[in-house]
Amino acid sequence: MAVLNPPRVLPGLGRAIINFLIENRSNWDEAKLIDAFKPPGVNDDGGAESIKNTLSAFRAIGMLENNGQGNTTVTNRVTMRGSRFGRDEFRRLMLSHVLDLSRDGNPWAVGDEEASTSGARDLTRALSWFLAQDALGTALSWNDNVQKMQADQFGTTQNDQWPIANDTRWNAFSRWAPALGLAVPSIASGNSGLVPLPTLAIADAVAELPNGHMPIQDFLDSICRKLPVLPGGVIRNGLVARLNVDPDPGVQGDALDTSIAQVLRILEARGHLTLDNLADASGVFLSRSSHNRTTHVTLKGGKKR
Repeated sequence: MAVLNPPRVLPGLGRAIINFLIENRSNWDEAKLIDAFKPPGVNDDGGAESIKNTLSAFRAIGMLENNGQGNTTVTNRVTMRGSRFGRDEFRRLMLSHVLDLSRDGNPWAVGDEEASTSGARDLTRALSWFLAQDALGTALSWNDNVQKMQADQFGTTQNDQWPIANDTRWNAFSRWAPALGLAVPSIASGNSGLVPLPTLAIADAVAELPNGHMPIQDFLDSICRKLPVLPGGVIRNGLVARLNVDPDPGVQGDALDTSIAQVLRILEARGHLTLDNLADASGVFLSRSSHNRTTHVTLKGGKKR
């Protein structure tokens, strides 16, 4: 069961359905849910397909399930977290289900059989590749550069060897990545597409860390444990092993990954943290052109100790 290939998945609709099922104690099979959520006046199959696809994808990531009576229910792991999820809380919950290593492991280490698309493996492969691209470069879009970049980096024009095989899956990915806080739409004039800037996801991960001072490498290790599609994480390491190189130009230039570096600058500007340079301490360069290492991070908006 894939996540990117039911093509009409709507993550926002998933939140509406899950909130509805938590609050409504009646039995709801798929047909009843389609009738309940199909937009008024829509007579074609498009609305129904979006609901079916969304239900399928949220079953795949473990937030919905079918009970023994054929009804769609919310999984215990979701209901334990609360009810009536707001947008931010639901984003964090969705991301934790997508990045479930206990269920999916390293998606790059799975063969080409059906297991390669079980859980969220197809989505996490796509996310790890997308987030390894240059956050300072041209925004990514299917027609402009995504096809060529995949062909160049994977060394083949056979799209079944790519993490994002076609425009249908790219369109689905373009809804999932921003909904998970792992991408933003480009705001540059005449440059539509997605930018690999995981600001919200990293900000959420930072908020879970205790306030205080820590070495930069300890900080980065904590972030990649929470977000394993980033450098040092299990899923990103799987991509690098497949390609024999990390595509990110910052990493290739012995500096910090461009996506992480940009997000850290943003979070510092917003007052969430301070990037420090202490003498005689090891550190990282934020960019290839930087002459000063960042050695420590002071967190200001996380958990209280």
